[in-house]
Amino acid sequence: MDTVLGLAGIVVWIALVIAIAAAVTYAVVRISPGEKPGDPSPAPKA
Repeated sequence: MDTVLGLAGIVVWIALVIAIAAAVTYAVVRISPGEKPGDPSPAPKA
């Protein structure tokens, strides 16, 4: 029974780490400044 609880704990830990990473990524994308609508993007050089 200890093995099953240990494996379940590892699965929960992995899910929490992934959820925290996703939340931090979402926050950084929302907080970081984006391009201003009036600024034209530089044309790619061929």
